Amino acid sequence: MGSQVLWQLAKRGYDVTGYELFAPGHSRGAAGGETRLFRTIQMEDHGYAPIADRADELYRALEADSGQQLRDITGALVMGHPSSPDTQTALEAAERSAHPVRVLDREESMREFPEFALDPGDVTIWDGHGGIIRPELTVATAAAQAQRHGVTILRRHRVTAIEDTGSGVHVTADGQTRQFDRVVAAPGAWTSLLFPELAGLFEMRRLLSAWFFPAVPGQLERVLPFLRTKPAQTEKNTYAYGLPYADRTAMKLGLGSDQEARVDSPDTADYYVTDTLLEPFAEWIGRYMPVLDPYPMRIATYFESFTASGREYVQAHPQMENVIVMAGFSGHGFKMAPAFGEIGADLAEGRTPALDIGFLQRDEVPLTAA
Repeated sequence: MGSQVLWQLAKRGYDVTGYELFAPGHSRGAAGGETRLFRTIQMEDHGYAPIADRADELYRALEADSGQQLRDITGALVMGHPSSPDTQTALEAAERSAHPVRVLDREESMREFPEFALDPGDVTIWDGHGGIIRPELTVATAAAQAQRHGVTILRRHRVTAIEDTGSGVHVTADGQTRQFDRVVAAPGAWTSLLFPELAGLFEMRRLLSAWFFPAVPGQLERVLPFLRTKPAQTEKNTYAYGLPYADRTAMKLGLGSDQEARVDSPDTADYYVTDTLLEPFAEWIGRYMPVLDPYPMRIATYFESFTASGREYVQAHPQMENVIVMAGFSGHGFKMAPAFGEIGADLAEGRTPALDIGFLQRDEVPLTAA
């Protein structure tokens, strides 16, 4: 989100400085893992649809400006049972969509997409404009384009304090303090450390991704990226997403909240993944994607900030009106990152965003009271 805000503000001609704890495109936050899912079918809230559409336009603009290919529009699948609220929202989104979509019943889906097993009564939504995003490359490209427009990016600078004095915002990093007119803070999993007064609104979680070879070479030649929706609350969580390698030699999987462990700080969290944490992957593969070898050939750990509602916190800090906080993207925000960058730039200018984010502007329920 931060790199996209930098790109937007730079194009508007502002004198901008960006602070980065590591370097743009690093793998220690939530934007690692080589691939992310782009989808036009939204299952969280219909308010995201125009944001995703605008992100689609801005991805193409960033590709045109940079000459980098940041996405592969291959089509994508959204699968689940109609009893799931998320599936119901996705089906409604399919009815409203201006993009190519099809809804398939279980039998139709298993004939057309035999790589996936489904539960009785499941449906599949084919999203013709879905596909794969290259997240690290996208972050690095947006930052590079911002620098091309004159932005200064301070790499390996840890911001330790942000203070709105009324006459300016003081940013302290590595023992040095500088003053700015306004600040947009997108600290990701470091949000509660930078703003301890907001800690009750966010939960920092460790996310696991795992990569699997097919049980038999060649079984993934036609496989599409997919998302399986969260089931009804009375059922065991089977939420998952997956993205194939471009050459279809392996598949990346991520599972739902059962695999999301709360951490106090990504600086001290354990990166080691035990075989016990991998057992749910093997169970899920046996149930829904038996074409995969159930033991991963690669695993990786990432960190993200979550809100109680799962909706982003994008608004001015409650005690600092010149500090815009963008956090709590809850694992589903990257596909819309360019549009949120535009929103962050609008807010930094002190004006109402062109995109409607009214459905996000609410008092977040503290996680500590949940």
